[in-house]
Amino acid sequence: MPEATSQVQNGVLPQKHPKNSPLEHQVWSSCLNAIKDKINPLAFKTWFLPIKPVNFSGSELTIEVPSQFFYEWIEENYSSYLKQALKDVIGPEAKLMYSIVMDKSQGQPVTIELPHQNTPGNDCRAEKSETQAIASERRDYERNLMRFETHLNTKYTFETLIRGDCNSLAFAASKSIAQNPGQNAFNPLVIYGGVGLGKTHMIQAIGNSVRTNCLSEKVLYVSSEKFAIDFVNAIQNGKIQEFSSFYRTIDVLIIDDIQFFAGKEKTQEEIFHIFNTLHQSNKQIILSADRPIKEIKGIEDRLISRFNWGLSADIQPPDYETRKAIILSKLHQSGVNLDEAVIEFIATNVTENVRELEGCIVKLLAAQSLDNQEIDLQFTKSTLKDIIRHTTKQLTLDTIEKAVCSFYSITPNDLKGKSKKKEIAAGRQMAMYLAKLLTESSLKTIGLHFGGRDHSTVIHALNTIEKRVEAISEERKKIEEIKKRIEILSM
Repeated sequence: MPEATSQVQNGVLPQKHPKNSPLEHQVWSSCLNAIKDKINPLAFKTWFLPIKPVNFSGSELTIEVPSQFFYEWIEENYSSYLKQALKDVIGPEAKLMYSIVMDKSQGQPVTIELPHQNTPGNDCRAEKSETQAIASERRDYERNLMRFETHLNTKYTFETLIRGDCNSLAFAASKSIAQNPGQNAFNPLVIYGGVGLGKTHMIQAIGNSVRTNCLSEKVLYVSSEKFAIDFVNAIQNGKIQEFSSFYRTIDVLIIDDIQFFAGKEKTQEEIFHIFNTLHQSNKQIILSADRPIKEIKGIEDRLISRFNWGLSADIQPPDYETRKAIILSKLHQSGVNLDEAVIEFIATNVTENVRELEGCIVKLLAAQSLDNQEIDLQFTKSTLKDIIRHTTKQLTLDTIEKAVCSFYSITPNDLKGKSKKKEIAAGRQMAMYLAKLLTESSLKTIGLHFGGRDHSTVIHALNTIEKRVEAISEERKKIEEIKKRIEILSM
């Protein structure tokens, strides 16, 4: 029996486990006991209790974590505690493996060894028996995968990309290309849109899919800036032939932010020749830009013409439903839940940028683990005030008033008056609820705005709407519809 296992049997483990308890549970329980007194209780509950031990063999413990984000957070913030605990419980030869649940609906979780060595192509191993020739060819392919540096971020996959009306064409084209690179009508594919909308995620998802499905060894992602710098260095070092030859061997070439090629005549000439060679060889070319190709000044006409040979697809800012789906997806990846009011607040106030939406979730989870507080609406507003300040300033009580009046077909005078008609009273309560949810206004300010009412009336309105939301499914649909109207009026 290995030394590490004998240490476990020699009294390190707690006595509360029955003798027939799986060994991995005993080992992990001892690790938790060694860790829990070193970090604050909320952080321990949030980041360690969801972890499940799944195997213990020799000196290697395998634990399951609910998402890639969860794994990365543990590694970044608690790695030293884990390593020390493993050393104390198992011994100096202790080794840790992660089983990461990327998506429980998509089959077996991905296993990553600690320290993190995310080598592309590991998923390419065949599950069924193969002939020796095929097996040898597969081994050669995997060695090539490991040797070739793609510069792809393996977190950027189609599974973690939310599809909505804002990106439907780009998404569909990207999926099509990933299944048949270079052999389709979308060559080149140009995806364009503003900052933080997911262009880089989408073009890299194509590359990662091609690699995962073993459709090509040579997939390369490069920013236009890096391409230009490497090109200049190649000229200075007399290696321009090597530079050109390398790019002409790529099967799937992905270049990000091509607007930065503007004005760089020599670089554009090199791109022109590389493009021609790859396109004639049925190699896939994928580009991204911050605007339509024809609107980029300083790009040669012959290059613009070639970039327009295939398909150009834009990505727009996400609508409310897509923003909410992005938040829910990020929470799922993180293995945590948030109140509906918090989710709606973020989705309503962060409207232009997917990156900011994801940043809000990361910041909330980080603040929670440090501040030992529940993530409620007030905590969310306080934590995210720097991110959403510009949005909350634009949203006024007058805007909410107009949206509610439009929805209930009543007038501002009705809303602020003393009428107790059912539809008017319902609209008034909804307006107060949304004012509190979506703005920083105090109860007193809200009450004064909607007819000079006191704060107790506002509190009654908030409680009434919250109870309706819990009891009546249609109430939530009303709220979302009014939020859409508020969003339109705020533009």
